[in-house]
Amino acid sequence: MGVYQHSFGFREPYQIIVDGNFIKVAQNARLDYKSMLQETVVGKTRIMTTNCVLNELRTLGEDFMGAALAAKRLEKRRCTHGGNPVNAADCIKEIIGDSNQFNYCVATQDLQLRDYLRRIPGIPLIYINRSVMILEPPSPATENKVKEIEYNKTIPTNYESTIIKNNTKQPEEAPKSKKRKGPKQPNPLSCKKKKVNPQQQQQQQQQQQNKKKKEEESENNEDAEVEKPKKRRRRRTKKKNHDTKNNEDNKEDFNNKTNEE
Repeated sequence: MGVYQHSFGFREPYQIIVDGNFIKVAQNARLDYKSMLQETVVGKTRIMTTNCVLNELRTLGEDFMGAALAAKRLEKRRCTHGGNPVNAADCIKEIIGDSNQFNYCVATQDLQLRDYLRRIPGIPLIYINRSVMILEPPSPATENKVKEIEYNKTIPTNYESTIIKNNTKQPEEAPKSKKRKGPKQPNPLSCKKKKVNPQQQQQQQQQQQNKKKKEEESENNEDAEVEKPKKRRRRRTKKKNHDTKNNEDNKEDFNNKTNEE
């Protein structure tokens, strides 16, 4: 229904004209056609029929009495036939007209009526097939009408065309930039390098060499301070051994003297 909303101005609640054949098939399949119509159209609906449809169902006999009672409960769409009812298909054709001015949907099982309505752009057609309610895709006449509507949107109206004609003046030329007067700056590529005196070059070289020597000397001094050997500690074990030997010798001398006495 999106095509019919955007291009033909359909709005909720959607007006659906129902004929007798559609009601009879829905009853035979035990379908709740009122709720199913809302599901197929995806929106609120106003289901209606005509007096011509009701009279046709009454003339068809007892088999269609249930459908006639169901049609009697629906909203009636006025038709011009009054006391001289006509065929239901002819009545619906007259209500739709050549352009479907009032945006009606049609639910019918009549193949000839559907073929006729497909030639008129902007008519949604609904029918039942094996207990399934189907909304037909847009017919070729509807698709061509949609293309025409979309193309007409791109064409300017009379009011817009008058504005375009009044504003189609030649554009003014952009003002030329004024050249700057005064002395120009020299081109750095064409400038010569300044000459340097040879004495100054020698002095600069000597100063650089002296700086390098001082830096090297300072680095060497730092390395020498870092690499100084540490003082080794003397071991005391040797002294202890030497003292023990002296004590033993003194003891032997003392013992010898005592023996001699």
